[in-house]
Amino acid sequence: MKNRAKKTLLERKFTSVGYMTKYVNLYQEMVFNLKSGMDEFEFEYKKNPKLDPDNFTDWINRGYPNLVRGADNAIECLNRAKLGNISGISSSAGNLRGLSRDVDNIGGFGDWWQHIDKKFEDDFNDALNLAQTTGSNIDWTIRDSWNNDEILDEDITGVIDEADLLNYLKPNEKLDDIS
Repeated sequence: MKNRAKKTLLERKFTSVGYMTKYVNLYQEMVFNLKSGMDEFEFEYKKNPKLDPDNFTDWINRGYPNLVRGADNAIECLNRAKLGNISGISSSAGNLRGLSRDVDNIGGFGDWWQHIDKKFEDDFNDALNLAQTTGSNIDWTIRDSWNNDEILDEDITGVIDEADLLNYLKPNEKLDDIS
């Protein structure tokens, strides 16, 4: 597939309701995984109060509620995107990219993760990374912020499946029409 066609189809994919739904689902999964890890830590902490909770209380009071609000906002933005208003989902994705600043303000992700099965942290981080990549693809496409051929860089966008991109051809459109 020629790069021009690939770029056009990626732009269509990244601004599709289906892709935005994927982003929102990953956001929800991230919040669910964080809550699961927090619940596990509380369970372990009750059994062994000598565990160092580090900044766990900050996660209960600030971190988790902020992520829940962000996830709820992403759902609202998706519903508006389904009606044609895609600017909100772009803002939601931009806010998720800024999560590292919020995390820094509460002292990072905390050492409390070290007291529970690593699976909880891995599940959270996997969903976080996928949500941030998907959200960035949406945000940068809506804001037309890609530099040169960055949209084709799989280190930025994630894996590009050319067969999947064919789903974003318009009816009766051929690759040659957009190449």
